[in-house]
Amino acid sequence: MSITISNFGRATDGTPVQKAVLKNDKLEVHILSYAAILHRILVADRCGNPVDVVLGYPTVPDYELNSGDAMGAVVGRYANRIGGARFYLYEQEYHVTANQRGNCLHSGLHGFNRTVFSMEAIPGEDAVSLTAESPDGTDGFPGTMQLEVQYSLAGSGLVVRYYATTDAPTVVNITNHSYFNLNGHASGSVLGHRLSLESPAYLETDDASIPTGRRIPVADTPMDFNEEKTIGRDIGEDYPALVQGKGYDHCYLLPDTGLRHAAWLVGPETGIRMETLTTQPAVQLYSANNLDPATDCKDGAHYSARDAVCLETQNCPDSPNHPDFPDATLLPKQTYDETTVYKFDIAPL
Repeated sequence: MSITISNFGRATDGTPVQKAVLKNDKLEVHILSYAAILHRILVADRCGNPVDVVLGYPTVPDYELNSGDAMGAVVGRYANRIGGARFYLYEQEYHVTANQRGNCLHSGLHGFNRTVFSMEAIPGEDAVSLTAESPDGTDGFPGTMQLEVQYSLAGSGLVVRYYATTDAPTVVNITNHSYFNLNGHASGSVLGHRLSLESPAYLETDDASIPTGRRIPVADTPMDFNEEKTIGRDIGEDYPALVQGKGYDHCYLLPDTGLRHAAWLVGPETGIRMETLTTQPAVQLYSANNLDPATDCKDGAHYSARDAVCLETQNCPDSPNHPDFPDATLLPKQTYDETTVYKFDIAPL
């Protein structure tokens, strides 16, 4: 395996941005220090040709201009939504930035998906470490948070590890927001991709995509991916959750704990298959229903709605306001420690 780090350009404020390339005989992964973005993932298709399977932009300013889609970025302090842009922690109310219909989405306006990380190779570990700090009070969140993201390759797998600490009680939910198209990032719709997602239930949401607290069994509904099917098979069904989300944009609860299998995704044209494994309690399945870039994309591509699918491993949205959801509290002297693995091969014919 090899690791190279080079200059990628500058953010609009002039901050230098670096690019790390991790490469072995199975994968080549390009990572940016801006937002710890997964910029390219090159995987061999069934004919042995390299295919870039994540969507992206050619320059850092393009990522900044399209920051609302968080493409490829590490998202936090609190990924997904916090209802009413407020929560209580130890009987104290905190108000965070409302940036979507009165709610806080992806931590407001100064989250890690808009931050330039420090980047370095970890000697002897075949990994790249990216670190950043979110000061106390950023977008209303309490405590100064230190985040480290480690990317490494293990055979045909990309391993993503998140470590976070705080100097005061706070809440945390970190994810990677890559948009996958296993036929190639510029190949158009993913509705023909085959997906299986091991989940007994999803979280019901209101018309602003805030959880109501109800867990809805997926059995006998268009939301069920326990048996493999194409993403497009049921996406147009007249089912309340799909109508409300304009497609799939829902938090699926995962059984068990520890690092375990969550999903299979197959690109039918290339034969590339991706397995997602995670220690996180849930996966947000998003069929890129609102994707509409304001600029040109990598390699001159033009992306449209449903040209990708996101499998965002994470805690549940709005957990700080739901005591029966998995606890999102992080205390001093604790370490938030979560892992996700994206593993690639060729699907059996």
